[in-house]
Amino acid sequence: MALGKIKADTLEHSTAGSLDTKFVVNGSAKAWVHFNQTDSGHSADASLNISSITDSGAGRSDPVFTNGFSSIEFVAVASQNGSTAITRIFSGPLGSAGGAQSFLRFRNASNADTDSTGCSQACFG
Repeated sequence: MALGKIKADTLEHSTAGSLDTKFVVNGSAKAWVHFNQTDSGHSADASLNISSITDSGAGRSDPVFTNGFSSIEFVAVASQNGSTAITRIFSGPLGSAGGAQSFLRFRNASNADTDSTGCSQACFG
């Protein structure tokens, strides 16, 4: 049985029109995760392309990608819904990991790192 490839520059819907596939490839999350920082082991409740999550201290987590990005030139966005004490969220590529990891930091009004029970991050690039 021969294996083949499907090559398409556009996707077309019968009523919604067409879309260039570069928007699908470049605009889709390549990794995402939802987890609880207060759980031991930081295990993901749900994820895509996440092999593990490193616990780097209170309010600090570093998701590790199953398949890394080609460089640290990717975008990471985050949110939390587990604590009203969280006033600041930091998220991005973990520079020293070369595209293999991202970071999440949650802080309270006193600028102290604080765990959240509902952490989410999505990475695009």
